[in-house]
Amino acid sequence: MNVVIYARFSSHSQNEQSIEGQLKTCYDFAHKQGYTVIAEYIDRALSGTTDNRPQFLKMIEDSNKKHFDGVLVYQLDRFARNRYDSATYKAKLKKNGVRVYSARENITDDASGILVEGLLESMAEYYSAELSQKIRRGMDINAEKCLCTGGYPALGYKIIDKQFYIDEATAPIVQQIFELYASGKTVVEICDILNAQGYKTSRGVAFNKNSLRTILQNKRYIGIYTYKDKEIPDGIPRIIDDDLFYKVAQRMETNKKAPAKAKAQEEYLLTTKLFCGHCKEMMRGYGGTGKLGKHYHYYACNGKI
Repeated sequence: MNVVIYARFSSHSQNEQSIEGQLKTCYDFAHKQGYTVIAEYIDRALSGTTDNRPQFLKMIEDSNKKHFDGVLVYQLDRFARNRYDSATYKAKLKKNGVRVYSARENITDDASGILVEGLLESMAEYYSAELSQKIRRGMDINAEKCLCTGGYPALGYKIIDKQFYIDEATAPIVQQIFELYASGKTVVEICDILNAQGYKTSRGVAFNKNSLRTILQNKRYIGIYTYKDKEIPDGIPRIIDDDLFYKVAQRMETNKKAPAKAKAQEEYLLTTKLFCGHCKEMMRGYGGTGKLGKHYHYYACNGKI
């Protein structure tokens, strides 16, 4: 009988070694049962609580070709941790003459096997929900102590034992970003300056408009620890003083209300002052170049663009 192997690990306390272990167990099981493995489908760092898994969906689609008769998994929770998804996709496989087999769980073909399989799937969903609750509870507790709850720390900080410390190597970059913006530089100009100097974001990639705006709006730089909708003043070390931070915030708000004034090479003096007589929307200044190379400038109503 031809089978395929589906292996998966989530991002929680698992890695590539988990895949190797799953494959070894599945191949050993297939050898003992006399199955021929013709393909492997592997999803890395993806939760089984969702069906948004590229290799999983490809496997389901490939079952339409009728090239294999079974899907072999390490255990049923690798296939899905959601009973609805499990039932839905098993039904699709069954329609194509494909059955799911577990290498570690002894599920018989008789009526008792149906009961055992259902219990195992319920236990997998229960474990996933319980683990999610524990993780959220742990993050909430860490947040109350102003500790890191995971993910990348903001540029300018380093994490030691879950605590925030100023990173002496990158904090000056943050200071430079705020000072440049406060002095009148645009977001694009600052990105060009930083990238030309070879600086990287906290994720190790080049700066762009989105990453720079995120930095300029991050209250953690004035010592405010943020988590969900909670803000704790003096929760972490500050990098920027209040005067500079709120000067930047005020300029960003002004540019948000009058984006054309910030973007255009020409200063549109009537921006924020000129309003449409029909719909009362603010008029913005725009510029362009005609077919003959002539530059022109005009105001247009927000409601008409």
